[in-house]
Amino acid sequence: MTRHARTESLFQTRSKPLGWTGKTAALLCLMATFAAPLRAAPLPADDPLARQFAYCAGRLSAEAQHHEDRELYALKEAMQELLAALMSPGSEPAYEELRIAGHVAQSDLLAVSRFSFDPREADRAKSLAAENMRQCRGMLLGG
Repeated sequence: MTRHARTESLFQTRSKPLGWTGKTAALLCLMATFAAPLRAAPLPADDPLARQFAYCAGRLSAEAQHHEDRELYALKEAMQELLAALMSPGSEPAYEELRIAGHVAQSDLLAVSRFSFDPREADRAKSLAAENMRQCRGMLLGG
């Protein structure tokens, strides 16, 4: 056999028919591709009061963590219970995002109030964080 003939035979491919195991594997791969679970999009956080409860639960969580205060932890739990009573089924992820956003926003204010090199900026952050806490406490305690 000449060199040209050997090279040509290496590049010639013939498709062999699939056996039952090959067909089964191909069918399972195809089914797995199309049978992926379809998830409905989470419901939006559209209740204004529940949105405020979620955001305040996050703010209270940040304050409780920052000050290591059991009273604030208890208030956070109470806020989360109120939130749970108002949430519609399927909207939990949207409200969880709001709760996290509230936690992050309050944590940022607390960090600026503590670590800013600008005293005016630190005072502004401290007073804004305190005002946020007054609003959240007022929602729970009625004033």
